Amino acid sequence: MSANDQLRFDGRVAIVTGAGAGLGREYALLFAERGAKVVVNDLGGSTSGEGSSKAADIVVNEIRAKGGIACANYDSVTDGDKIIKTAMDNFGRVDILVNNAGVLRDKSFAKISEQDLNIIMDVHFKGSFKTTQAAWPIFKKQNYGRIIMTTSNSGIYGNFGQANYGAAKMALVGLCNTLAIEGERNNIHCNCIVPTAASRLTQDVLPEILYNELKPKLIAPVVTYLCHESSTDNGAIIESAAGWATKLHTVRGKGAILRSSIMEDVTPEKVRDAWERVTDMSNTERMSSIAEATGSLVGILDQLEVDQKAGSQNGQQHQDIFSFGNKDLILYALGVGCTVKDSIDLKFLYENHPDFTSLPTYFIMPALLLAMSSTLTQSAITHTQFDLSQVLHGEQYLEVCDELPTEGSVSTSGSVIDVVDKRSGAVVVLNCDSFDQNGKLLFKNQLSTFVVGAGNFGGKTKASDEVKPVIPTPNRPFDASIKYTTSVDQAALYRLSGDLNPLHIDPEFAKLGGHKVPIMHGLCTLGFSVRAILSTYADNDASLFKAVKARFTKPAIPGQTLEIQMWQNGNRIHFKTVIVDTGIEVITSSYVDLKEVKKSKATPMANSSNSTKSSVELKSDVIFQTISERIKENIEKAKSVNGIFLYNITKDGQIAKKWTIDLKSAILYEGPPNGVNADTTLTVNDDDFVDIALGKINPQVAFMKGKLKIAGNIMLTQKLLPLLKTGPKL
Repeated sequence: MSANDQLRFDGRVAIVTGAGAGLGREYALLFAERGAKVVVNDLGGSTSGEGSSKAADIVVNEIRAKGGIACANYDSVTDGDKIIKTAMDNFGRVDILVNNAGVLRDKSFAKISEQDLNIIMDVHFKGSFKTTQAAWPIFKKQNYGRIIMTTSNSGIYGNFGQANYGAAKMALVGLCNTLAIEGERNNIHCNCIVPTAASRLTQDVLPEILYNELKPKLIAPVVTYLCHESSTDNGAIIESAAGWATKLHTVRGKGAILRSSIMEDVTPEKVRDAWERVTDMSNTERMSSIAEATGSLVGILDQLEVDQKAGSQNGQQHQDIFSFGNKDLILYALGVGCTVKDSIDLKFLYENHPDFTSLPTYFIMPALLLAMSSTLTQSAITHTQFDLSQVLHGEQYLEVCDELPTEGSVSTSGSVIDVVDKRSGAVVVLNCDSFDQNGKLLFKNQLSTFVVGAGNFGGKTKASDEVKPVIPTPNRPFDASIKYTTSVDQAALYRLSGDLNPLHIDPEFAKLGGHKVPIMHGLCTLGFSVRAILSTYADNDASLFKAVKARFTKPAIPGQTLEIQMWQNGNRIHFKTVIVDTGIEVITSSYVDLKEVKKSKATPMANSSNSTKSSVELKSDVIFQTISERIKENIEKAKSVNGIFLYNITKDGQIAKKWTIDLKSAILYEGPPNGVNADTTLTVNDDDFVDIALGKINPQVAFMKGKLKIAGNIMLTQKLLPLLKTGPKL
């Protein structure tokens, strides 16, 4: 280590109490070695504090023998002003105070006498208090001071036979916290050290093997650093032992609200019912001040008032706590198709990414789970019975009101605002608002649930003005589109984010709902759709998202390819989502509102297994559309080819698009084969492919000249030729 890198205390004066041996001695020696003038305070040599002044003199002589500057002080720490006076008389100032002095009076709680309590409190707490109080005006006047309070594991965790000692040590934590606040504006820092070291006080307590390994000199550098002018810590509790150190602080759980509105009382029964959440410490937070802790309670009361008003206006009110972390956000992102194959998705999948963030549609989950776990929908439909197989997500609105966190808890309040009779079913509309722990409104959700078979009850047939309307897409060709091929396991993966309706995974349950196979969640399809819009119109910046309104018309099946067609109208992006395989629209009359439009600098990988982008227009697009139409017109003839063909269409020497013609299933879609291998792969330039299709170039001639490259089953391409010709149909 160079001299310039060494932490020095030249010109500083340090006081160390209880410095005759053990930790205090090591502190004093190290301060002196690094240039400080040191006051070595010590009463004597035993654990009870009895003895002679020789201990302090020995340490002073050690320092002087090494060329350092030190003086001794033999006063009790309860006479703290005398210790400070020694420093001022000898060195004219004091910069550092290490309150280290201590004694023991170990007895079980029932046997502790008042004398045993008083001496412990006097030396540990009162001594530190009085000595620090004497130094305080000096620190304030010079606008500089560093203070160490010595607390203990006995105070933090408790220890048998040390009720008096533990109480005194924990009192020092409270003293430190207050001094850190009061001294901050005068550059006075106060921190606590929790040392575990072999010393006079621990010699008779610790096992010999441990006593020999806990060297006080390994803790001294930690205390010394905390006292250096470069250290910014203030109010910290640092535990250290055997060459290891860590920071401790008090945390509290998220807790539970024990009443549903400001007008309700708390009863023992409500406390009992909420106790598991009251004592849940799986998701904790640290409050750094009384103001912050009080502020969170004020926020909760504000929220209760909001809930009370909503409940009085709309009837039954329900509330739930929703907790999440980075694993939940990543699982959701995977569930809506994000992939590490696409670099623009990595910030949604890797918690240590510098821009790690959440997909905004994840925050539909708190409202959805509240709706599923509460009786809100059931209470709105009283004229008939129904089960989950009859419940479909009809429409969804999400509005982001503040910055979205990547971990934490939200409290969500929900109520029924409308019930509409649609003859074939009933639409139940829920409003759900989600608040953080400080009572700040983070986002709003509005869910429209369609209950199949629950209509014809004589109810209203038109939704109220409170229900967010859908808006038809513009009557013109779409401005851009993206296609994503979903996985056959998409619904199985997505359901792990919370929507566990067996309709999406259980074949028998799906049949009860009238579906041949389990269907994909509408919200999963929506997640794909919003990803496409963020990628195309927001440069994949989720913070630009403001709101989304979507209508779900038909279900998609896992494994199908989705095409998200988009129309820009200022900062509003209209969209609909279509199943490429069948042409069926699954989301219609929908839109996303952005804070601003920012065209993408990067695009999803064109050859990703689950995402392709078709905004690049090629001449061959029309040919593939024609091929798709021919397949649909004569499916059995197409299937007779019984092959899967992958076309790599190139432009300027690079692959611009991939198309799969799956004649085993009689479908055509943009992108590589989904979950299967191609029998034949054909690579051809965009212009040459069009010429082949138009008959201007013979395919065999193109192959011989290297314009058409074929890998795999070459003979199978002979069966494909009729599809490529624009004349006769199949």
